[in-house]
Amino acid sequence: MKTFRIIDANLNRAAEGLRVIEEINRFIYEASTIAKNIKELRHKVRKTAKEFDNLLFSQRNSLTDCGFEISQKENAKETDIKNLAIRNFKRVLAKEYEKYRFLSYNIEKKFFELNFKKQNPLPGSIYCITGEKFSLGRSNIFVVKEMIKAGVKIIQYREKEKNTAEKYNECIEIRKLTKKAGALFIVNDNIDLAIATDADGVHVGQEDMPVKQARKLIGNKIIGVSTHSPQQAEKAVEDEADYIGVGPIFKTYTKKDVVKPVGYEYLNYVVENIKIPFVAIGGIKTHNIAEVAKRGANCFAMITEIVAAENICEKIKNLITAINKTE
Repeated sequence: MKTFRIIDANLNRAAEGLRVIEEINRFIYEASTIAKNIKELRHKVRKTAKEFDNLLFSQRNSLTDCGFEISQKENAKETDIKNLAIRNFKRVLAKEYEKYRFLSYNIEKKFFELNFKKQNPLPGSIYCITGEKFSLGRSNIFVVKEMIKAGVKIIQYREKEKNTAEKYNECIEIRKLTKKAGALFIVNDNIDLAIATDADGVHVGQEDMPVKQARKLIGNKIIGVSTHSPQQAEKAVEDEADYIGVGPIFKTYTKKDVVKPVGYEYLNYVVENIKIPFVAIGGIKTHNIAEVAKRGANCFAMITEIVAAENICEKIKNLITAINKTE
């Protein structure tokens, strides 16, 4: 008969967990639809064992339950809303109610998508990209050190003309530098290189591996994708990219076979219609960055404007000053 104590405990655990989640949505997030779904699920869970109520009640013995003190200590630690929600969703996963368990999974997914979206991965301001052939004879490592010294918080490794071993060794060193400085490290194109060097993410182009396939390899790491049109931006959102590159805003000579400048028209479209973070790129210089900022951009990717500067720290300082004048 003590088996019924297990059933009773799990029924109560599931119902109590659902009620906590219901009230989080009702009172904190005022998400009436999710709250209603959870309430209906809670009632269904209760109804499944209604015919056994008397038997379950007769076996209940909470006063001498050895788990009471343990439970109290665990509950006392819970102060964070997100962790409280996670904990109570897990309370609903009893095997006896498998169909409700899977329904709970679906509600759980919607709840966290609505209330705990992935944070903006872009620190804002200057997004630095390496380009050794434009760096006045200085190495990528030297340039990255200068970027970090200037306070840059996101650096992308972009290198087309070196062999894999050289790229790997440079990325290992840059990873150390960025981690120590608390800066994000993104690898351009090479997903295998990003994984091997524990980069924070990868940036892919329209002719590289699709975002969905890249996600299977790189997991929860950051994925950015270059876009040049509203259609490509919408596709990136659909594929759950973490951010998009928007450009080239102006004519650029950094890449071979580069697409024509998209100008402000596409930038305006992204600002007004695309809800994921974006970085403006392509031909952005000290003299035009303020205009790009005025149109809604807050993250700006540059290669030659920075790596080709004689004084990289001073150049970044001037760029930030130009951005701040628009605020």
